[in-house]
Amino acid sequence: MRPRLCALTCFLMACGDAGDASTGEANATATTAAASTGDTPTSGEPGSSSTGSATTATTATTGDEGVAGLELLPRLAGLWSGPVTMTPLGTFARMNVDMRAASGEVLFGRVDLDAGNSLRFAFQIEAPEGEPTLVYRNGGYFIGLMRDSRTKLIEHDTAAGTWRFCSTSPQGCDYIDARWAFTGADALIFDVKVKGKQHVYWDAKRSDTRTLPAPFPADMTPQASDAPFPPMPTLTIDVSWADALAADGAVWVILTTMDCDLQFKCTHSRSLTTGAPMGSTSATLTLEQIHPGPYKLNVVLDRNGNLATTLYPDKGDGVGGLNQALTVDPSGETKVKTTIALTL
Repeated sequence: MRPRLCALTCFLMACGDAGDASTGEANATATTAAASTGDTPTSGEPGSSSTGSATTATTATTGDEGVAGLELLPRLAGLWSGPVTMTPLGTFARMNVDMRAASGEVLFGRVDLDAGNSLRFAFQIEAPEGEPTLVYRNGGYFIGLMRDSRTKLIEHDTAAGTWRFCSTSPQGCDYIDARWAFTGADALIFDVKVKGKQHVYWDAKRSDTRTLPAPFPADMTPQASDAPFPPMPTLTIDVSWADALAADGAVWVILTTMDCDLQFKCTHSRSLTTGAPMGSTSATLTLEQIHPGPYKLNVVLDRNGNLATTLYPDKGDGVGGLNQALTVDPSGETKVKTTIALTL
C-alpha cells in the first residue's frame, strides 16, 4: 500500500475504539477521496446565514410540534467540497460529498478511498428514545469491516444555521459531538469531536445544487434504529489500455455532473481508485451506492502513482476521452467500458 493511501486508511480507522462492532457507535469521521479535484474558495464570513428570515431559536428535539431540525436537509442538499483538517493524521486536500435523496426519506452522500474503504453520510428520522428525531448516520467499510454510528439531534438554531448531533449511545456528547454550521448560503463547517478530542474539521463550499423531492421526507414515520441504507444503484467501469504497464500504477475513475478541463479543474461527485499491477492492461472499478442519473466520466491511468498528491494527471499518465457522458440507471447495475486513449 502506498504511503499516502496507508495514511488515509489509518485516518479512516482512527474513529472509535478498536474492537467496535459493525453496527456500534464507532465511526464519527470524515476522510478525503485522495484524487478530489477543483479549487475550493474560502468560507463566507462567520455568522452569516442563508436564512435571514428564519426565526427559529435554539430548539430541543422533543415536543409536540413535529420533528425538529428538518430545515437542515434542503440546506445540505448539494455537492460540497473542501479541505479536511485537524484530523488525527493531519490535513487532507479535499473531501467531496454529493448529498442527495437516496429515497423519499433519506439524504445520503458517500466518499470512496478504494474498494475496501468508504465513508457514508446519511440523515433520516428515527426514534432513539421513543420519539421521532432527526438522526445523522456516519460509517462505511474500513478494511472490510462495516461501521455505522448514529447520532441524534440535540439542539439547533435555524436562524444561526447550526445543528448539533450527539451519539445515541449512553455516552452521548461525551462520545461523539458532531456540529454542522453554515457560514453562508453555500458554505459550511463540519466539526466533530470524539471523546472530547478534535477529530475532524471540514471547511466546505457548495459547488453545485441538488433539488430534493417535495415533500421531504415524504414519510415522517421513524425508521428502525438498525435500518439498512436504502437500496441504490451500482456503476461498474471497465478501463483498458494498449501497452502493458512497465511498473505498478493505479487507475482512477472520476464522475462529475459538470465538465472538467484538461487539468481536471472540476468538482467530482464520486471517484474511486484501484491498483494496476505491472504487466496489466485493464482494471475494473465498481462504485456502489451511487445516485442515479447523468454524469461525466473521466479516467486516469496513474503510471507514476502520484495523482493522490498532485490531484491532476501529469507527464506519463494516460487519460481517456474527456467528459464522457453516461447515465446511471435508477436501480441495479450499470456497466460501462472505456479506454485510455492518450498519454500525456
